[in-house]
Amino acid sequence: MSSRINIALVGLGGQGIITLANLLAKTFRSQGQEVCFNEVHGLSQRGGSVQSLLAVNENTCPVFALEDTHYLIGLEKLETLRFLYASKAKPVIIMGNRYEIRNTVYLDLENFPEEEEIDAEIRKFAKELYIFNSVEYEKQIEIKIKPTNIAIFGALTDFDELGLDPKLAKKIIRKHFAKNPLAQSFNLTAFKEGKQWLKKQ
Repeated sequence: MSSRINIALVGLGGQGIITLANLLAKTFRSQGQEVCFNEVHGLSQRGGSVQSLLAVNENTCPVFALEDTHYLIGLEKLETLRFLYASKAKPVIIMGNRYEIRNTVYLDLENFPEEEEIDAEIRKFAKELYIFNSVEYEKQIEIKIKPTNIAIFGALTDFDELGLDPKLAKKIIRKHFAKNPLAQSFNLTAFKEGKQWLKKQ
């Protein structure tokens, strides 16, 4: 029997955390693996905190923030750090470098750390850290679709421990975006670019 793998995905509403969680779950299940996941904690509207937890090779729904998180996927730096503070384990972290200052800061309702402080803290709690330059990546994309989440999906298929089949993952992307050929094309390209990025790390 394969060992359980706990994957946490965190970010902000509008970054595609739920889409990424669903694509991961579908890929694992298509490979014959059990997956249990909760879709969202927090506020999924644009800008709100979003979190999804997946337990692979497990049929018990995951609540493992204080247990062993093996992989942490972060699409926003502060949300990544917040989850790390609640985790007992040092996970492998694959993170975009976007850092969003919330409106509460400008209203003097909340203090946010400097970006350099966040980076230092994340490195302290990471078993391994891979930082995807999502800010520059999204600047290069001329349409509204910003598929950083799918680029990171591509990167995840290059981790041997996860055992994700990239051909199957691309098939699932095609099916997921079948009604929108433009989105399908951009996301397949993002998947390829994310996989290539990880190989260079």
